[in-house]
This record gives sequence, structure tokens and C-alpha cells, in this order.
Amino acid sequence: MKKVDRVLREILYRVYERNEFFMSQKALARACGLSMDTVNRLVAKLNQFRSIEKKPLGFRVTEPEKVLAYWAATRNLTRDIAYSTYSPNSVSEIEGEMLPGSVFTMFSGYKLKFNETPTYYEEIYVYADSDEVRRKFPESKAERRNLFVLRQDPHLERTSKNGAATLAQLYVDLWQLGGSPADRFILELEKRLEAKPIEALKALARRESP
Repeated sequence: MKKVDRVLREILYRVYERNEFFMSQKALARACGLSMDTVNRLVAKLNQFRSIEKKPLGFRVTEPEKVLAYWAATRNLTRDIAYSTYSPNSVSEIEGEMLPGSVFTMFSGYKLKFNETPTYYEEIYVYADSDEVRRKFPESKAERRNLFVLRQDPHLERTSKNGAATLAQLYVDLWQLGGSPADRFILELEKRLEAKPIEALKALARRESP
């Protein structure tokens, strides 16, 4: 995963899951373990299409959906797939046998987040140790693949909760995959993401009211 992916994940994690719209480049660099130069270059790019508003001590995310769209379009999912195989087990069985510390994305991640799914799915995408997964789920001669292991990074693990990737990570991974049933999941996830900033503004209004 590219370094800027970490920064984009952190920005959208703060917006959608912590209701934080103002942040500083210094805080982002520290949280992502990256240089200020890397963060500053990304912030300049986001400022070009007016998804953020620069402030003296940082910036405010004004249009998170633009940041999300930018990440979805620039993410390279295929490059991060470290291992894939086929297992005859059911989806629920494979998910249940996955190693501790694994982070599910896409369909499985959505199910963990919301305890439901908009439609049936047959593939599992998970951020995990590919060597360990290979031992549990060996290579298969079948042409079809239903288990895809993506490379982990420390920042992903820090921002994930209960074995599920962040909302933004789920979205960009689904967007990159495309097709059915990913499109159906994307539609439902978009509804939930659209409601998040509105909920945050209502909460802010309640705190500031006398």
C-alpha cells in the first residue's frame, strides 16, 4: 500500500468514525509514521480540488466525499493482493478460521461492522499474514479463487476495530473490486457514509446549544 493511502485512511477515519473535521499535518504525520513532506504534498493535492479548507494550524475537511472519491480512484487493490486460493469451506467457516489479528475488508468487513449484508457473497478479502494463511488454506489447483489475502500495515491495524477495516477502507476496496455484488454493497455503504457528516454536525450543534 502506498504511503499516501495511510494518510487518506487516517483523514477519513477521523471524519467518519471520530467525527473530527479539523486536523493538522503534524498530527497526521505522527499517526501514520510518515514525514511531513509526504503529508503536505497530499494536503496540497486535496486543496486543489477544494475538498479541504486550509487553516493557520492545519486544515478542515469540508467535502469528505471528494477525499473518498480521490482515494477510491487512486487506490491499487490488485497490487496489494499477496496470496489467493480456493477453499471448499463455506464463507462463514473460512471467516471463523481466520487467524487472530486479521482485518476483514469488503463483504466480510461490512458484515462485521453492521451485522448484516445487502446481498449474498462468495469471496473473502482479508488483510493478514499471507504465509500464515497459506499454511491454513493451502494453494489450490482450482482456477476459481474465493480467498484473497492483502498485505497488512501497522496503521491499518491501529484504525481497525473488532477485526473490520475502517468504513472508508471498506468503500475504496469495494470500489476497486467493482462488479456484482460489490456494487450492491457500495450503494448501501454510501447511504451510511452520507449520514455520518450530518450526524456529526447535529452532535456539534447539540454541544454548542445553551
